[in-house]
Amino acid sequence: MKIGDIVEYHNEFGLIIEIPKTDNNGKYLSGDLLVQWDTENENDIENCIGNLEGFLKIVDKHEFKFIKLNEQMKK
Repeated sequence: MKIGDIVEYHNEFGLIIEIPKTDNNGKYLSGDLLVQWDTENENDIENCIGNLEGFLKIVDKHEFKFIKLNEQMKK
């Protein structure tokens, strides 16, 4: 999985995003891959490594209701 992939789990759709980790000077160190689920709650974000990783299915496209492909919530 990579940032920007559209995923499905039990007929729920989401987008793979990254929360970057930086040092005190703002230098990029690493990042965690997460799923931002397509719900009204913009904080509906879940770690996709571990329990979900084997169950997420990557899909070619999906019409999101609440998020844009650039990880921003639709207004």
